[in-house]
Amino acid sequence: MRLGSIVLAAFVAGACSDALERDTTEGLVIAVVNTGSNSLSFVSATAFTSGLTTDLTPPTGTPTTLDARGSLIIVPMGTTNALRVYSFGTTTGPEIIALPTNSGATGVAIENDSLAWVANPNLNSVTVVNYLTGDTVTRAAGTYPQAVTVTDPYVFVVNGNLTGGQPAGPSSLRWFTRSGPPIFAFGTTPLSCTNARSAAAGSDGLLYVVCAGTVDSADGKLSIVDPVARREIAVLNGLGESPGPAVYHPSGRLLIASMTEGILEVNTLTRSVTRGPGDGIKPSGDGIAGLAVDPRGRVYAVAPGTCTGPGRVHVLSAPPAYRSLATPTVGVCPAGAALAAVPLID
Repeated sequence: MRLGSIVLAAFVAGACSDALERDTTEGLVIAVVNTGSNSLSFVSATAFTSGLTTDLTPPTGTPTTLDARGSLIIVPMGTTNALRVYSFGTTTGPEIIALPTNSGATGVAIENDSLAWVANPNLNSVTVVNYLTGDTVTRAAGTYPQAVTVTDPYVFVVNGNLTGGQPAGPSSLRWFTRSGPPIFAFGTTPLSCTNARSAAAGSDGLLYVVCAGTVDSADGKLSIVDPVARREIAVLNGLGESPGPAVYHPSGRLLIASMTEGILEVNTLTRSVTRGPGDGIKPSGDGIAGLAVDPRGRVYAVAPGTCTGPGRVHVLSAPPAYRSLATPTVGVCPAGAALAAVPLID
């Protein structure tokens, strides 16, 4: 769906109402994907208000992840085996792109101005999508891929190595060169942790892979990978029960979502867990499913609650204070967030 200028003008006007905030966050929003209501919600990164929620139907699906590049947002639709392409009026390609049957589409990363990668956990593969034309190329990835991350030299597919929902052994990364179809050089980087679920590229040039471990074992870990050498260089223990998606903060902290602990924190400079289990940031006592950071370093923590009604986003000041700034509501059962841009209306 592409929004008309009237809706955009109203939303941007609300986003830019505070003159003191009209600089690096002007025209920026936090896009939030809502699994329960199959929708996208948008929170202003200036006014901290939720101004718009849009239905992703068709297709009907179970979206849990998303990625954004400028004003483009791409959402894997889970059980529907499709990608939903959403734009604020700047992309002319198809809005729905079919993926292989039984893909279980999840985990997506936009590589450039035409290509995106999506993981197919049910098929042990990854699909490269030209979102301008709808063309696709699918390649083997590893066992149960759950996420994709783009770095300067390579695209990394995060393989959880799950069987029946349980770790079958150590996880791995399948790397591909960023040459685009039909030619890919590829290889595998072994990891020393289990149930690798997500990854975040740091501005320090390293790749941070969150491993959730075994359910009810509180054995979550962080694998640190050199993406140029394509090898694991360190592993940190102590992330507790089933840690979730991570985001790299400009302060050098890695913030990790946790439904049990709220926001966990790793100091990437010292490679130490600075906020572990029992010491996480839990705004209003909420578990956190996803995170995003705006250019000012403020943190947007997605709280699904009980998934029986609207969820909310806790807008927090930059760490270490994590001061509460606002708590706008979003759709039902929000699961992830990404920073996106709304074209400014003159």
